[in-house]
Amino acid sequence: MIKEQVTRITVGVQAFDNLSEKTGFDHFVRGFTDDLITDLSRFGSLSIRRKTDDASQADRSDYLIRGSFRTYADKVRITVQLVRNEDGSVIFADRHDEDFDALFHIQDDITQQIVNTIQQQINKNLVANSHRKPQTKVAAYDYLLKGMEELKKGTVESDLKAREHFNEALKIDEHYARAYTGLSLSYFNEWSCQLWNRWEVSKTGAKEFAQKAIERDESEYEAHAVMGRVYLYDGEYEKAEHCLRRSMHLNPNDADNLVYLASCFCYLGLAREAEEIYRKALLINPYKPDWYYSYGTLIYLELGDYEKSATMGELLKLDGSWIDFPAYMAAAYYYLGKTEKMARAWEMYLRLFRNKIAHTQDASEEEAIHWFMNVNPYRGETNLQGFWDYLKKENGLSIDLVAKDRDYITPPANSFKQEGDLWQVCYAGSSVTLRDAKGLNNIATLLSQPDQEIHCADLMGTALIHESGTEVIDSQARKNYEQKIIDLREELAEAEDMNNLELASRLSEEYETLVAHLSKSLGLAGETRKTGSSVEKARSAVTLRIKSTIKKIESVHPDLARHFSSAIKTGTFCSYKPEKEIDWLV
Repeated sequence: MIKEQVTRITVGVQAFDNLSEKTGFDHFVRGFTDDLITDLSRFGSLSIRRKTDDASQADRSDYLIRGSFRTYADKVRITVQLVRNEDGSVIFADRHDEDFDALFHIQDDITQQIVNTIQQQINKNLVANSHRKPQTKVAAYDYLLKGMEELKKGTVESDLKAREHFNEALKIDEHYARAYTGLSLSYFNEWSCQLWNRWEVSKTGAKEFAQKAIERDESEYEAHAVMGRVYLYDGEYEKAEHCLRRSMHLNPNDADNLVYLASCFCYLGLAREAEEIYRKALLINPYKPDWYYSYGTLIYLELGDYEKSATMGELLKLDGSWIDFPAYMAAAYYYLGKTEKMARAWEMYLRLFRNKIAHTQDASEEEAIHWFMNVNPYRGETNLQGFWDYLKKENGLSIDLVAKDRDYITPPANSFKQEGDLWQVCYAGSSVTLRDAKGLNNIATLLSQPDQEIHCADLMGTALIHESGTEVIDSQARKNYEQKIIDLREELAEAEDMNNLELASRLSEEYETLVAHLSKSLGLAGETRKTGSSVEKARSAVTLRIKSTIKKIESVHPDLARHFSSAIKTGTFCSYKPEKEIDWLV
């Protein structure tokens, strides 16, 4: 249960005004305001609210924070005021004129000054458990803000753009915990809301980057929330609850995060506590975004308040939230005896399932019911059981709730794609995420040109240099030779099939002459290679890269490792020649 602090001081934060004419500065000002709210939220004795244009919202706060940004030359001026709402008096005001690179110090100073001032007013230490964020560079922070802006759009395309911004931030500061949290959230969005055919890939990305964020900054509360959600879906409920409570402890005043946490507590069978968390979120955030209400539908359905569950859901379009939201609405209508509305909501769910999950209009209602019963990770009993029993009876089914059974998700296509510093690999219906390595790049090149022989120097990206220091053969000539070899092999095989011995003999002689010529330049045909030659170095390096990478793949995807071991040939010329044709998205 949520325990209130002995002293609760409510602080409203008004969006800082942007008085600058600097192009593209709006997102920085918004980000600064958001970060100030986040920093203040970490002080347990403060209740932080974002101020709206509604004056009554400010009146319910004990204090109001307001301020402005103005730029000139290469500097920025930030003004900030702390106003006591009881009498409108300004109890604290300050102005900062600094270089852009000092903005992080300014933000921490402002946070500390405001908290210290309130501390004097209530004679209580509010900063005992503060978590000061580590400093980073302004350029990295700018990329972070751009990424967070993209995440708010909630589309696959915007998640990918966000990921690019977060990766740019990490190029500047590889220890930037908040950027890792952003990456984690981008995969979390895909995993929980959008790309169901990348379930394992997205879940792995969400978990891996959340872990990196926490390793660098234990106070990254959103990363803890992602970890909790991952453990929840994996059925590790004790770990899930620990991470979720840790997230709420680190920041009890982030309304959006609280709404997500409330839904997770529902799945854990803690519906009453979920309602308390949810109601607190509604109080903290006066904006009350529409998507909040979809989670209210879930919570009040589990509490058995079906009227309130349906009422909240009706504030949204049936197709305006997560895929099985209409199914929850159908359940609420079922318990209320509103059969027409139930049928309409259920039909909308079936349409979404066929379009976004099964990717075929031929998917049966049985498949849709099976998915609905299994996709959400309930720890124990759920109020959906009565509705499920009704669906099974109506369709003559005997489906049981099977935890973590996700065979109903459409298997992904075979793909081998790089995303930032990770590779997302799908093969034979199973997906894994791999850390970037040169061997993966080499394998991707081979997969993109199946049955083609590629010289090791091309994979290395180096020229072939003779011991004398001169280039042995230019790259275009080498490619021409390589293609000629392939053509001769095909012509020779065809001549032999046609029993044209004269032509076969002539082609064989031409083939052997060409190979002998290349042997002198490239070290082919079994000739002893000199240890220092660039060809030998390239051959050894590429072979080691590819074989080492296949060995690493074996630990996470044995089937793929076996396939690569048999289909990829290494040496001076490397190739990918599978026994049967496989389509790869590279």
